Amino acid sequence: MPSVSEICSNLPRDKRVACRRSTAGLLQRQWLQELVWGADQDSAWQVQIWLGVFPVNWRQLIDPDLLTQQMSTIRNNLKGTFGDLLGAMVLDPALQISLNGPANQQHNPNENLARELLELFSLGEGNYTETDVREAARALSGYKLNKSRQLQLDPRRHDPGMKTILGRTANFDGVSLASWLSEQPATARNISLRLWRRLVGPQPSAQRLGTLASGWRESNLSIPWLMKAIQSAPEAIESKRQGLRLTDPLEVTARSLRLLGSRHPDAVAIALRGLRSMGQMPFEPPSVKGWPVNEQWINLRRLQERRRTLQALLTDEEVWAGARLPTELSSNITPIKPLNISLPAKASRDNLALLFTDPVWQLA
Repeated sequence: MPSVSEICSNLPRDKRVACRRSTAGLLQRQWLQELVWGADQDSAWQVQIWLGVFPVNWRQLIDPDLLTQQMSTIRNNLKGTFGDLLGAMVLDPALQISLNGPANQQHNPNENLARELLELFSLGEGNYTETDVREAARALSGYKLNKSRQLQLDPRRHDPGMKTILGRTANFDGVSLASWLSEQPATARNISLRLWRRLVGPQPSAQRLGTLASGWRESNLSIPWLMKAIQSAPEAIESKRQGLRLTDPLEVTARSLRLLGSRHPDAVAIALRGLRSMGQMPFEPPSVKGWPVNEQWINLRRLQERRRTLQALLTDEEVWAGARLPTELSSNITPIKPLNISLPAKASRDNLALLFTDPVWQLA
């Protein structure tokens, strides 16, 4: 079966961009539907979290379908270790291409992937030197996409020499480099912090972060261990009890669609238009750092777009005609008591409007 890049490249020049955009649009719709109504929403949302750690914008890819491959790789590693996931991401075509990885070869080095690998995907800023970046770029040289859309190491393009990275000298390639980086205490701290901020919100204390990172290393960087440890931490429980985390636009939109229960195509279309205005269109992270977290979302225009989008869902007659509401809006549907409505309450259009416009609906 031909890939999207092959299909689009066979079209006239003026239609190629529209072809890629159409493919990306279909992928965005399908992903939103999976997050809202998928059979395994817990797994899907974990994939979404890691897409924020290893972000790729579809516009950087010749074939947006490569994002499907990246998501599959992440999903297959959710029950494993971060070391395995990092190694898989280093060899992920979407991530590599987005950071000019295939352009990196021994006689024409490109440090883009190496720099982001050290700063964002492992050690964190301040825990490496410029020499480490240059040596890591040498280790990552020579990978190219084969006909099966997998990355393979081309010996003619790879730098085979010894490299010294973080004090260790070895014949590093991408896989061995990822393994070495995953052993570093700084990696455990940096990734623990990134996931904490996305799951809990407020910055953890130095003591909590140190304890979390140390425990994670003792568990061999088990991803299930880290997710459970973060969510069961006293600070996480308190954050949820007090509603201290401002939800991502994608999260509040999915929650609202799920409560409304309408699967009319207009509901998804309205949601996607709103997500673009709110700044979190699926597969369109603003930078290689991913999307904002918690208080970073506080922006008057974007907060207003949240309200407009949820109102639009309720005022669209086609969407409302397909609504499948619960019997009532339960008292635990929000983390803290809402201001506009007393819960529990009848699940009516008017009460949904009160709930969706309540500031508490934006909290988690």
